[in-house]
Amino acid sequence: MKVEFHPMTEADIPALISPMTRAFDDDARRFLGQQRGGPDGYDDGSFLRRYGLRDHASSPYTIMVNGSPVGAFIVYWRRHGESVLGNLFLDPSVQDRGIGLETWRYIESQFPSRAWRLETPSWAVRNHYFYEKCGFRRIGQDDRQVIYGKSQ
Repeated sequence: MKVEFHPMTEADIPALISPMTRAFDDDARRFLGQQRGGPDGYDDGSFLRRYGLRDHASSPYTIMVNGSPVGAFIVYWRRHGESVLGNLFLDPSVQDRGIGLETWRYIESQFPSRAWRLETPSWAVRNHYFYEKCGFRRIGQDDRQVIYGKSQ
């Protein structure tokens, strides 16, 4: 299995809509008992366009496995400050194969930062486990989200 990371372009968006939709809908089914669910624009490409391509503070990447797009991530990098992992998703068909951890290691190697922060839904228990496996610690929580942090 060959995993590659490429800066995201507009041409990637159509091929990323299905993996992103499946990833968010899978979590909604597992943890909320709903058939569909995700942030605004997760199922039509507008989320990736808005936060990945149009937000010039972000660094968006497409995750490829054997030449096919299976996910993406968006980083807000500040070398000497606190960087933010804005979004990370993988198609459920390739989850639990180490690709998420390989992706996080790639992010840390390409975007060295003093500290990292991210937010994830409070109900997304799989995400909590994954981020803790990557070395993040829970630093805050409310009814809707958990905030994770990691210092170098």
